[in-house]
Amino acid sequence: MRIRAFLIAIAVSVAITGSALGQQAAATSQTKSASGIGLTFDAVHGQLTATGVGVKAKPLVVPGGTSVTGTVNITLTINLVSNFHRGVRISCGAMLIGGEVDTSVPVVDGGIETAASTASLDWKAKTATCTLSIPYEWTLASDSAASSGLIIGFAAGAVGFGDVTERSTIQIGGPIALPATGTTTTLAYTTSL
Repeated sequence: MRIRAFLIAIAVSVAITGSALGQQAAATSQTKSASGIGLTFDAVHGQLTATGVGVKAKPLVVPGGTSVTGTVNITLTINLVSNFHRGVRISCGAMLIGGEVDTSVPVVDGGIETAASTASLDWKAKTATCTLSIPYEWTLASDSAASSGLIIGFAAGAVGFGDVTERSTIQIGGPIALPATGTTTTLAYTTSL
């Protein structure tokens, strides 16, 4: 249960900080939660990265380990409320941080998975839509005391002429329970730029 409180604290902290930082025009947006886990979004390249969290080192074959596989499909709807010119490109990225999390370090026994894309624009409706698919496959060590789950981070940015980031946002979805192995999880989020 302690993982749930930890993940909720991360989600709230990153969402609040990400919203404030998303207001700035910069090549790279960055936010850091009180837990030490930070998210950085490079809108020009669509890459969302995590800092301050490590992936647990383990042998290639984990005795007694459990294989966890799945796919998370994310649809991100971006309401274009800022005054962007028609030449702007909306980039987006998503990240899964999941498996079993040791909140004291923080270290993930699982993985950190990312995906990036360019959103399709509907100027008439003033929206952009980004669809991302993130497959994962992790071998988790057997630990009856550990808690498991997924943190979903997502970001979007408006990139203008000369690869200048005009606006960006970084947000957190979840935490959600670790899906059953072999399943596809479909999530949808809405944000604004």
